[in-house]
Amino acid sequence: MQRSFEILVTGASGLLGHTLAPFLRQAGHEVTTAGHSHATGVDRLFDTTDEKAVRTVLDEVWPQIVINLVGLTNVDNCEEDPQEAWRLNVKSVETLAGWVREVDDCRLIHISTDQVYGGVGPHVEDDIDIVNVYALSKYAGELAALQADATVLRTNFFGPSHLEGRPSFSDWAVATLRSGEAFTGFDDVLFSPLTMTTLSKAVERVVHAPKAGVFNLGSRGGCTKAEFIASVARAFDLDASAMRHGSQADIGLKARRPGDMRMDSALFEEAYDFKLPVTEEEISGLTHA
Repeated sequence: MQRSFEILVTGASGLLGHTLAPFLRQAGHEVTTAGHSHATGVDRLFDTTDEKAVRTVLDEVWPQIVINLVGLTNVDNCEEDPQEAWRLNVKSVETLAGWVREVDDCRLIHISTDQVYGGVGPHVEDDIDIVNVYALSKYAGELAALQADATVLRTNFFGPSHLEGRPSFSDWAVATLRSGEAFTGFDDVLFSPLTMTTLSKAVERVVHAPKAGVFNLGSRGGCTKAEFIASVARAFDLDASAMRHGSQADIGLKARRPGDMRMDSALFEEAYDFKLPVTEEEISGLTHA
């Protein structure tokens, strides 16, 4: 029987938190959730940039594992307000890492992003290419987490949302395909996403044996955003003929976006003896989620 841990999930009021926290509880762990809104069902309400408030919760819970999901993920908002991006994506991590460094029996798992990559993938962990404020702030947050010998997981995820009013990319794809309205699928944006269920399984594997360092955590192969939507259409037997093929440059985004964010996750697979699925398999599995 595997050991159970006292886990604090920060930023649990977001999309991933509503899948990860229940998964960890079902796996037998004692999980306390913390976020900015009780309306989303979190156990503790706090401002993640308020060091005193964060430390109060940490002192009360005294977790063995902290899983940090806190982040300002709206890329354009980060570009417009770099200070807020820094507060949420860096300062909040510095506070958590500072507390973890001070205790002997706690480890930090920090969830980061594939947006730190660009150029031609698949990318290994050293292939950093920062193209916007969001990516810069997330990379700086990684460096802050590593000061506490954290396990940093770069990822991109999708799957059924359990958070009201916050659909995932795959939720949006299904709803848009069902509407029959014309839309654009990007042929120049590549990524290697995981379902939130697979990601939760991988994070739970890390909980049992955290290793200091940065690890890519994505599906094998990858695809374009347009290919992703086409795969969703096949999985749900939906008509994809309303999808126009185009470029993200056509829609006038405020912040520059990377084109190829595909990741080589061999380092994680070897370190944790965890075989990651092929992208198409992950998408087809949505119908059973």
